[in-house]
Amino acid sequence: MDSNILSAMQIKRGAIFLSEKIKNIEHPKFFVIIGEDANNFVGYFFINSSVNKYMFSRQDFINMQMNIKRSKYDSFLKYDSFIDCHELSKIKKDTLLEQINNKITEYKGELTEEDLEMLMENLRKSDLYSKVEKDTFFNVL
Repeated sequence: MDSNILSAMQIKRGAIFLSEKIKNIEHPKFFVIIGEDANNFVGYFFINSSVNKYMFSRQDFINMQMNIKRSKYDSFLKYDSFIDCHELSKIKKDTLLEQINNKITEYKGELTEEDLEMLMENLRKSDLYSKVEKDTFFNVL
C-alpha cells in the first residue's frame, strides 16, 4: 500500500502521534487528532505529562484537562498524562502527511473508546468553543 495512503488512514479522530517538531515546539510532543475541516485542516490537542500552571487561572481551562492513564497507553506514555483541550490547534493535512512520511511525526496509537467518548462529550459541552468549531471538529461521525 502507498505510504501516503497508509499515513492518511492514520489521521483520524483519536489517533495519537509523537512529533519531533510541531507548532514551534522544539522538543518531541504527543498530540491527539480530534477532527478535520472542509479545508483539510486537522484539529488536535497536545498531551502533557502535567497540567501547566497557567491552566489554574481559569476553571474552564482546568475543566478541559483530561487525564489519561499510562496503564492504558503503556506502549508509549511514561506517565499518567493530560490531554490539554482548552485550545484547539490546527495543521494542514498535507503538512502532517509530509511530516509522517519524513518521520518527523510518528503514529503511536489511539485513545481507547472510553477515553475518546469522554473527551468528545466534554468538548461538545464546553463553552470554550463556538458552534462552528463544535460542528466542524467535534461533530458526531
